[in-house]
Amino acid sequence: MMTIEPPFSFTHSLQQVVPITDEQSANFFKYFTLFELKADEYFVRQGQVCNRIGFIESGMIRHYYTNDQEDVTRWMSLDGEFVTALSSFIRSTPCNHYLQAISACKLWVIDGAIWWEQYHQHEILRTFWVKMMEYTVIGFEERVYQQLANDAEQRYLYFMKHFPRFLEKVPQKYIASMIGIKPESLSRLRSKLAQKPIS
Repeated sequence: MMTIEPPFSFTHSLQQVVPITDEQSANFFKYFTLFELKADEYFVRQGQVCNRIGFIESGMIRHYYTNDQEDVTRWMSLDGEFVTALSSFIRSTPCNHYLQAISACKLWVIDGAIWWEQYHQHEILRTFWVKMMEYTVIGFEERVYQQLANDAEQRYLYFMKHFPRFLEKVPQKYIASMIGIKPESLSRLRSKLAQKPIS
């Protein structure tokens, strides 16, 4: 059986969180399989149980739900990131939203049963999981605060500061949805900010 070396971004993403060695990363990566999505195809649909975790080598995936026939973008997962429908994956319950590729995606995917097996066997993966949960909860709490306490301009400035990759890669209509405004409102806001003097 041919051994496939993990992409640099896979090991790098792990090492941003935990002090994992290249050898440990390669041993973990052997449980992942290549999974490709075309634009508009789904990683998981609402109502399905998400029983896998993916690592995005290239492309991006949109997390969204529908509200009164309108799509509402919750989040975007970009290249170099892990992706799953978290509550569905942890609880083995139907997913309450969609995960859809908005461009061609190359992912490496691990089955949930194998993930949990490796999780219980390797302390480094347990540490990785706990830290990722911490980042996720803190990030979610901060985004809820931004949505409830700040106006659209403050929310967009927060995005500019904390998620510059989104501004480089994600279509504006999805950014508008994530901060709770219409695309045309975001266009006006960006024009307004562009006219402000740099302090």
